[in-house]
Amino acid sequence: MIESHDYTVTLEGTGPKTGTLTDHTLAVGIDVASPPEFGGPEGVWSPEHLFVAAVSACLMTTFQAIADLSAVHVISYSDQAIGHLQRGEDRRYRIDKITLRPRVVVSGVQADRALRLVFKAEAACLISGSINSEIVVEPDVRVASPVG
Repeated sequence: MIESHDYTVTLEGTGPKTGTLTDHTLAVGIDVASPPEFGGPEGVWSPEHLFVAAVSACLMTTFQAIADLSAVHVISYSDQAIGHLQRGEDRRYRIDKITLRPRVVVSGVQADRALRLVFKAEAACLISGSINSEIVVEPDVRVASPVG
């Protein structure tokens, strides 16, 4: 296991409220912009989307790692993540709450065991552990029916 690592991202502005994120190790860049609510264009990933996506992706990858170590076979995983943007009394915006709704299908284990692993993954997720937003996890865990 590593003790530390730096992740370097380059942002090049492409317009008044747009840019492209790249990393020298990744093949594809990501176009980003202010969200439409703040005068940005429609159909482009915003920092707000990426923030919520990072929490969602972290839960998934952490769950899959823990499931693998626990010999739990994951058949499918999907999530519906919602980030709630709130303007505070200080007039500053923040995403104060992120609700994750992972739907997990596993085979060969009890649903309650897989459910425990979802919550274990949320507690171990480095992204949600690095932010101040409230994280709410509402999982739907199912065990696949055996074929035949």
